[in-house]
Amino acid sequence: MLKEAIQKEINEVLESGIYILGPKCAELEHQFVQYNQTKHAVGVANGTDALYLAVKALGIGPGDEVITTPFTFFASGEAIAEAGATPVFVDIDPKTYNIDHHKIEEKITSKTKALLVVHLFGKLCDMEHIMQLAKKHNLYVIEDACQAVGTKDANGQFAGTIGDVGCFSFFSFQKFRCFWRWWDGRYERL
Repeated sequence: MLKEAIQKEINEVLESGIYILGPKCAELEHQFVQYNQTKHAVGVANGTDALYLAVKALGIGPGDEVITTPFTFFASGEAIAEAGATPVFVDIDPKTYNIDHHKIEEKITSKTKALLVVHLFGKLCDMEHIMQLAKKHNLYVIEDACQAVGTKDANGQFAGTIGDVGCFSFFSFQKFRCFWRWWDGRYERL
């Protein structure tokens, strides 16, 4: 049944000849808004573009700094650098592999404009602490939720809906990594 439903959708796109944007993209954006209980969703080509556009939309550019983690796909730092800003790296928490929220404040300077946090392996960063820091220092928060689609925090908020901008990706490997991890020489299902 699932195979037929997927094939039907593929056939509709092929028959329409509209492969970029179009009604299927608008439908996905609408469904994504409903699912994540947010106000807006804008489909772009990939997670890297989403990160870059988020940085640019917030007016971040040359002379600005954005704090992020080095333990991620290079797109996080690339999006910041491509916008002309400087990525400032904060180490990870060895238990979660996410940015260590205890180490963020020491990296904040007068040039810092945003925190770009990355939710890895389906685990959210400590958004409560991160949002408090952002408020205290008047910073934007960009959430790279490419590996956390559908993940909720303790308050029931979805990844990517807590900060100022959430960025997502539907690249299949990112979802696979949310369910499996390499651990002591074997794969373990999470």
